[in-house]
Amino acid sequence: MKTGVIFGKFFPLHTGHIHFINMASSLVDKLYIFVGVDSDRDQILFNDSKLRAFPTPQDRLRWVAKTFQKQDTIEAHILDESGIPFYPNGWAGWSDRVKEKFKEFDINPDIVFSSELDDIENYQKYFGLPTKIIDATRSFVHISATDIRQHPFRNWDYIPNEVKPFFVRTVAILGGESSGKSILVNKLAHVFNTTSAWEYGRDYVYQELGGTEEALQYSDYPKIALEHHKFIEYAVRHANRIAFLDTDFLTTQAFCIQYEGRKNPVLDTLINEFQFDKVILLDNNTPWVDDGMRSLGTPQKRRDFQNLLIDLLDEYNIEYTVIDDKSYEDRYLAAIDIVQKLLND
Repeated sequence: MKTGVIFGKFFPLHTGHIHFINMASSLVDKLYIFVGVDSDRDQILFNDSKLRAFPTPQDRLRWVAKTFQKQDTIEAHILDESGIPFYPNGWAGWSDRVKEKFKEFDINPDIVFSSELDDIENYQKYFGLPTKIIDATRSFVHISATDIRQHPFRNWDYIPNEVKPFFVRTVAILGGESSGKSILVNKLAHVFNTTSAWEYGRDYVYQELGGTEEALQYSDYPKIALEHHKFIEYAVRHANRIAFLDTDFLTTQAFCIQYEGRKNPVLDTLINEFQFDKVILLDNNTPWVDDGMRSLGTPQKRRDFQNLLIDLLDEYNIEYTVIDDKSYEDRYLAAIDIVQKLLND
């Protein structure tokens, strides 16, 4: 049985890597992929990028493992490269670290795959292994991880499906009753050709409470939020660069305070744990529509609830942008401007 190995940072994994791995896997019976991690080096790469979040070693291993999950001849592991001089230096110390991993996983490689011609001599010197160079000029997939770190949305088609959710930007639209949240989310999702996560509270009332909000009680609010979270995860998973969310956990907390007179700790945890890239607060200055499920229709009640949302946003240190145009057209155009700036950031 012929065994091959590949080393890479995969910061992030891209379709060029996938082509490289596909080519290598077709030449051996078993292929091991080592995801190299070094906290100092990786932090430098992150600081010099436009990534909104730091991809952890587990993120990067997961991207590789999920992408090749259906190919049981491919196996991936993390290789800790901390404390070793950065490539192309440090071959002696690095080779010792690699040999420890070979021993740990009982790997006896016959060949190393690389895209760097300069690696041939050192793999022979430190491992006694031949090197197969694949697509050194990136002629088939002309992309690099650096390009993606600097301009992820410009290079969206080179980001694998398992990696795209990491880069998706989330925009939550907040507001009181009849502020136009749902329709605005629908418009934005369609014009940006992407996904949205609908508010779940209304569906919950219909499905679980017989269609009457009077049956709502304190224990219902976490159930609404957790189900809404599933909608959000689905929207992010399938999004085209950006996902729009109809309300968020903070709004659910606001309704809990409004109707139950106190916060819910589960909602508190969700608010702190899941931060969205952009929060837009719609002013409550549009006509109120009585659809049979709304109860905050008086001017005073609408103002009070809007102030509650603002107080909670400030309390949780959530940055937000207010759209206070009274015209639905102006609100739509203002939202588009906000989203375009976010995508170009």
